Amino acid sequence: MKRLPNNAIHKALVAFLRKYTGLAVYDYVPQEAVLPFITLGTMTVQDKSTKTEDMTHLSAHIHIYSSYKGRYEINSLAEKLINLFGSIQLDLTGDEFYVSAQGVDFYETYPEDETGYSGVITLEVLIQNIHKEE
Repeated sequence: MKRLPNNAIHKALVAFLRKYTGLAVYDYVPQEAVLPFITLGTMTVQDKSTKTEDMTHLSAHIHIYSSYKGRYEINSLAEKLINLFGSIQLDLTGDEFYVSAQGVDFYETYPEDETGYSGVITLEVLIQNIHKEE
């Protein structure tokens, strides 16, 4: 693994989520944030390189927060995102990475103490470094 794709995937996910959900997406949630919104959580990266390709497997947690007291809104938002991740590939080419495969591995919901519900989607992405070393 010669280059970490974390910043490239973070930038692409923020743009993707804002474009297709219309929700606020935060790296740091301000006090004045209005529900529903999305945050990006834990990212893990594993080296999957071969002799000829610089590859990484990245797992990203996408957190969705809703003020709705039941699971309906959170599940509707998650279903929309899961379907989008299955049909639209993230574009990392501006940062000289290529998404070879992507898909949702896991989804879970949690009741929040003072507000509605939150959900976590685990997105799995296989990424190739296409940067040409000089």
